[in-house]
Amino acid sequence: MPVSDPAALSLKWSFHLADSLYHSGVRHAFISPGSRSTPLTLALAHYRGITCHSVLDERSAGFMALGAAKETGFPALFVCTSGTAVSNAFPAVTEARMSATPLIVLSADRPPSMQATGSSQTIDQIKIFGNYPVFFFDTGEPVDSPIDFRRLARLGSQAVYYAQSRGGPVHLNLPFRKPLEPGIEQIKECVKNYSQEDSDPSFNPARFHGKLAIVPDDGRMPLPETVRKMITGCKRPMVIAGPGSDPRSPIFGWSRRHAIPVLGETGNIAESITKHPLLLGDVTKVRSLSPDLVIRAGGEPIHRPTLTALHYWHIPQIRFGDLPELNDSTLSVTHQVLHPAETYDWQHMSPEQTFTDWHRLWMDKAQNAEAVQTEALDKERLLTDGHVYRHLLPFLADTPDIRTVVSNSFPIRDFLLFGLQDDVNKLPVAVNRGASGIDGVTSTAVGAAIATGKPTVLFTGDLAFLHDVTALNNLAGRELNLKIVIINNRGGSIFRMLPFEERDEVYTRFIETPQQVGLSEIARAHHLPFERVETPEDLAGGWKRLASHKTGILECLTSSSASMHHRNSV
Repeated sequence: MPVSDPAALSLKWSFHLADSLYHSGVRHAFISPGSRSTPLTLALAHYRGITCHSVLDERSAGFMALGAAKETGFPALFVCTSGTAVSNAFPAVTEARMSATPLIVLSADRPPSMQATGSSQTIDQIKIFGNYPVFFFDTGEPVDSPIDFRRLARLGSQAVYYAQSRGGPVHLNLPFRKPLEPGIEQIKECVKNYSQEDSDPSFNPARFHGKLAIVPDDGRMPLPETVRKMITGCKRPMVIAGPGSDPRSPIFGWSRRHAIPVLGETGNIAESITKHPLLLGDVTKVRSLSPDLVIRAGGEPIHRPTLTALHYWHIPQIRFGDLPELNDSTLSVTHQVLHPAETYDWQHMSPEQTFTDWHRLWMDKAQNAEAVQTEALDKERLLTDGHVYRHLLPFLADTPDIRTVVSNSFPIRDFLLFGLQDDVNKLPVAVNRGASGIDGVTSTAVGAAIATGKPTVLFTGDLAFLHDVTALNNLAGRELNLKIVIINNRGGSIFRMLPFEERDEVYTRFIETPQQVGLSEIARAHHLPFERVETPEDLAGGWKRLASHKTGILECLTSSSASMHHRNSV
């Protein structure tokens, strides 16, 4: 019998969608409060298979869902009410698209009768995110007919499939008509009807990692013949592991077996060379270390010396399509492969020879550069940004199941530049390198910690931290193991890399944007343990004191001038 009560129908509609999303693998929903989204909120909160997280700020909620998706490789839900609430998700949607991170936005909406009337919290939400979603669908108002419910069920599976296979955000817009609040008995009936008793208990979405979820179980594809011939004929091949590279990808095992240098622009790639920026900043070394073939996986490189070298080397470059767009910021790719590197069979790939001498040349120069860098840091009495990573990463590398999230701007560059190679290669790194913004970084870390349940450490700058202070609201009442390390160099010192002729008051105020906020007061207001260090010798003690707590903040007051000196001496 058709449901005549609009509130009951909207609830059943929302439960039906939640059920489809669950059976397609969704396990986390980050929900911001609102009235129009009541049916979605009640359905997800009462659906036993999906863990729901209440988040006040929609912008933070979007990034928390993004962080959960980055860590699990499977889409999380961001759910919000109508109006500007939806607009606040734009930064997270942008990052999801640019980094090929699966994310599903469920936005409640006003019905057509309220559109373009000036009604409160009513805006045009149709394709509000433009071309950034890989899939958009407006469901229309709930209709109690078998065909419409079958279509809704199909929509849930479509949303997950497209978020995974196309790599990016999906936006589902759901208009609801008042009344929105169902009765208790109606909720109980839906809970009973959608009990998940027919679900597969062995299903674990965490076993999927990005696009590996769509690789057939019967084996990987053979490499294109053109690529095989290029690899077979090379003498000095190189692999560049960009951000988002899957450390389990067989291309890296293949590289190790054949002694092919892997330049790591991300963490957790065994035996990769992360000190290459110390070498590629020198034109003479760029020439002497020039490969005759570059294979690129993951996102765009982070370090400017790497990007400059890729532009400088006029050699074949094979770019595997790990992202939805054919990205190539250096305009140096000569051969584009439209599938991720991990979808191909590298185990049986020629060449039969190894490149031991070529690999040793890179390793020796990288180790020598690291030794020189270490000596310079040891002589420096002021606390620099580099000291933070050099001193703290060894503690993390020895911590089982540790996860790291790193902010953009200097933190991710310094993490790779100053951290010891052995430590960086042990640490999984999540970073928002799609659009490379500093917004939502702390929220991303919170979402990552929630999704994995593992100890997580965020390295962030002072401005990025202040940009996302509302994320701290989401730590209250949650048993998260999350440490936040703030490199406080009192402003946007990365802008000192820009070629300004004069750094006057206008530059300082509007470009570098110095700040004097008391971070300890922010920590105290959120009831978070807090430690501050001001010298290199303080770092180990400060970290050990903070480590006695599950969640807390370590502020590192660094010298921006001394930090820039060590970066520029590369």
